Amino acid sequence: MLITTIEQFRAASSINVSNTIDSWLPYISEAEDTFIIPVIGLPAYRSILEIIAGSTLIVHEAAPVVEPDPGGVPGTGVEDTPEVLQQSFIGLLRKAEALYALHLGIDEMSLSISSAGIQVITSDTHKPAPQYQIMNLKETYITRAHRQIDVALSFYAEYSSSLGFTIPGQSQCFIRTAAEFQLCADIHSSRRVFLSLIPIMTSIEKKYLSPTLSPLFFASLKTKLFASSLTADEKIVIDMVTPALAHLTMARALLEISIDILDWGIFNNTANTFNSIATKAQVNSERIAMMQQANQRDGEAELKMLQELLDGSASATKYALYFTSSRFVGAENSVRRGEFVNDATKSMFVS
Repeated sequence: MLITTIEQFRAASSINVSNTIDSWLPYISEAEDTFIIPVIGLPAYRSILEIIAGSTLIVHEAAPVVEPDPGGVPGTGVEDTPEVLQQSFIGLLRKAEALYALHLGIDEMSLSISSAGIQVITSDTHKPAPQYQIMNLKETYITRAHRQIDVALSFYAEYSSSLGFTIPGQSQCFIRTAAEFQLCADIHSSRRVFLSLIPIMTSIEKKYLSPTLSPLFFASLKTKLFASSLTADEKIVIDMVTPALAHLTMARALLEISIDILDWGIFNNTANTFNSIATKAQVNSERIAMMQQANQRDGEAELKMLQELLDGSASATKYALYFTSSRFVGAENSVRRGEFVNDATKSMFVS
């Protein structure tokens, strides 16, 4: 595990000094399996464990420096060596992991579970906190944990070439990073959210973008995008494709992202008891529906503009793969297409 001492765990929260690492190990392990590994990937997780086990982390004493050393960590006098960067990144991951573990374990820490049943632990000087305070604390821990994992992923994005392991964070879609997605739709620049959107983006590309552009033109654009060999005309198409992809992805995500489909039923994975014990509540379904419809309409309108651009300007020398495909109908017929109608009561269909 990434966290092996109570000092590493305590760096994330001012828990009572009587805590020992043993009582938190089950929750640390679950936090790794549920939150950390799905974000950083199993290969990176194993590489980090090897770094820790091999004692390759080098601790440098911070020298009092007024001006930062060129190429170093400002204010410390420590050079940005791979070892120092690894240490910093693992420290960020440990803090996120501790916060996730606190969120998972806080419900059970005041309970005694034995063959005699479940009892609440009390003493002359301590009594259990009210349920609303426990739920508020759980909400605080999970919010801080999500922010912290985004901080860790941001650090990785900046120093990935020096860390010695790879974390999947770039999609194979037209929108490749969280920063690119943020330019089209607001996800608070969260790399964690972006990772969860990649499967939806992949589906949107197959069902909407590939038929709209024609499969050959679609494949050619993507190849040139990743090879950084787009022409000026092709960049115009990409600039129209990416917002459509982002908005259609958000429209789907707003309906699916908070749903868990399990073998014993379908559940809302963001639900908690706030609705009954405090004033906090999830966004209401009506507002989600309005946001979903707005994103769907925006995406369809952007695809219609893209389609009209291609039909109006494609030729044997410009957008040739689209021009020779069955999708090309010419400028006059393009406006008569029944697709991408900006109507909230109808879904989009591509023939």
